[in-house]
Amino acid sequence: MGYKFNPLIGVGLDQTVSGATDLTGIVYYNRRPALHRGSLFYKTAATTISIVAGSVLNGVVYTTATPVTMPGSFTNNTDYAIWQNPSTGALVADASVTTAPAGATGGSVVGGFHYIPSGRPTAFNNGSPTGAAEILEFSLWDLTYRPSCADPRGMACIEGGFWIDLYLAGATSYAGSTFSAVPSSKIGLTIADGSSAPLLPAQYGGNGSTTYGSFTWYEASEMAASFGKRLPFYAEFAAAAYGAPEASSRGSDPGTVQWERVSKFGLAQATGTLWQWGADTSWDGSGEAWSANTEGRGSVYSDDARAVILGGSWSNASNSGSRCAFWGYPPWTSSSSIGARFATGHLVLG
Repeated sequence: MGYKFNPLIGVGLDQTVSGATDLTGIVYYNRRPALHRGSLFYKTAATTISIVAGSVLNGVVYTTATPVTMPGSFTNNTDYAIWQNPSTGALVADASVTTAPAGATGGSVVGGFHYIPSGRPTAFNNGSPTGAAEILEFSLWDLTYRPSCADPRGMACIEGGFWIDLYLAGATSYAGSTFSAVPSSKIGLTIADGSSAPLLPAQYGGNGSTTYGSFTWYEASEMAASFGKRLPFYAEFAAAAYGAPEASSRGSDPGTVQWERVSKFGLAQATGTLWQWGADTSWDGSGEAWSANTEGRGSVYSDDARAVILGGSWSNASNSGSRCAFWGYPPWTSSSSIGARFATGHLVLG
């Protein structure tokens, strides 16, 4: 089958643990092959994946490249978990992240991926769009290679440097303590913006029903932090939005999170849809004065403070694009044309 369990080994006079070991007797529960770059899982075709030979997950050694058993059918724009059978080490993909599938009863989640429709560009400016639905290779994660936030669903890894949400944040996105909560990156939600303010996170006094009164840079940053994420920097956004339509906009407010204007890395509504708050801030100092626009949380000494918005909105026509940026608004701005998507760091373990 291409995998095996290592026997129990002593790690003291009366203590034993299970796991993969090397010649020094060091125990490895999760380990990556030497110099391996990327997730331990990799695409072998549009709808199939395997685990890299030499991988170790939960103490199971996969000595050869081992296929993951796939579900009978897929649903577009959906996250799938990869479960590990606790007895045999067999790997099974399933749409549930809370209930193990039949082939891995009693097991645990060791990875995952996102399944997308056709139409993802593979080159500049919507070039060479894919013709069939597929597993998004940039979304593959495992116990040793994943986003640094608690919930890895709905994200893409950009060249092993950082992870970013595939979808714009939703007005009902809420960072609960379990996977039953609404993630920050999910298809079909009403887009969070100045006219559809999102739920106030629990960390900042929310109860699951109260909402912000607006969607400023401050509020977008708080919302991102509640998910263990942050706003993306200009350079990060420009890289992640590569491949999306350039110098054009959709022409009307989309209202909801949709699969359109996609980037090479799978970011939906990346350009020409809604402005997206970025992490970068600036000011020129020409009009220095105290400005009390932080909703009672102190004042900013510069009425020239600015926070970048990225990508362009539905009405920005040829100005929209992957490197489009506007530095004209202060961070306390809220508008129906400004939304957000979130990013986080990259963890490589084992």
